Amino acid sequence: MENEPETPEVPAESGSRSGSFGLGLFVGALVGAAVALLFAPGPGRDTRRQLRRRLDTVRDRLGEEFAELDSKVRKEIQRHR
Repeated sequence: MENEPETPEVPAESGSRSGSFGLGLFVGALVGAAVALLFAPGPGRDTRRQLRRRLDTVRDRLGEEFAELDSKVRKEIQRHR
């Protein structure tokens, strides 16, 4: 292993990895919550109402997250022009 050229270290793209992990975690939590509600011991009407409320909340959060991501991407594009 002598005279091997040094390989420059390339920084990992932590932003995309952490974003993917965060999205996976969020989706997993959403699916878990939906399954828990579907198997909850309660009247169907109450369970559907709870599920609808939670899905509305998640939809709103996803909209906010998407808007934030869109803003970041646009800023990066402008910065690299």
